[in-house]
Amino acid sequence: MEKKIQVLIADDTLVARVGFKEILNEVQDIEIAGEACTAQEAVRKVRELRPDVVLMDLRWFEDDSAGSSAIKQIKNDTPKTKIIAITAYRDLIENARRAGADAALSKGFSKAELLEVIRAIHEIERFPPPLREVEGPGELSAREKEVLTLIATGKTDMEIAAELYIAVGTVKKHVSHIFQKLEASNRAEAVASAYKKGLLHK
Repeated sequence: MEKKIQVLIADDTLVARVGFKEILNEVQDIEIAGEACTAQEAVRKVRELRPDVVLMDLRWFEDDSAGSSAIKQIKNDTPKTKIIAITAYRDLIENARRAGADAALSKGFSKAELLEVIRAIHEIERFPPPLREVEGPGELSAREKEVLTLIATGKTDMEIAAELYIAVGTVKKHVSHIFQKLEASNRAEAVASAYKKGLLHK
């Protein structure tokens, strides 16, 4: 039997922790490793339990920096642990990303979205291969280059969305633009064309 994804729930509100547990207890491939009700307890629990994924609230007891500080500590201690930043305050997401969060969800997400992101980031390699710059007509935008790089690593639209903190629909639009600019009809053709044009290198 395949090993279940071990998830640590870290949130300062009991209602949120109970809600997460109700969702995660319903699925077969995810197991709750533990929970934390303070940011520093989350850091300690990760050291002790070594979960695969942490659901990390960003604003703890009116402290906007507590979540990002905990993320940074966790990434320093256990860099392989994946962290999903959870917040109702979108302005905190960029700080979480800089601290090392692997994905972010704004509160109000659905059960399906939560489970998809947990499963996606569990498999994500955090640092994709570098991209070479190109010039000329039809040049890819900076975001399209990021998406193309992740396509080349075999990631799905959902995985790319989690990696880049953007909606799946936005990823699909970028993929469509990439196909148009590279005159490709599918991902394999787009990647092959990108290598041929020097957009990607091995």
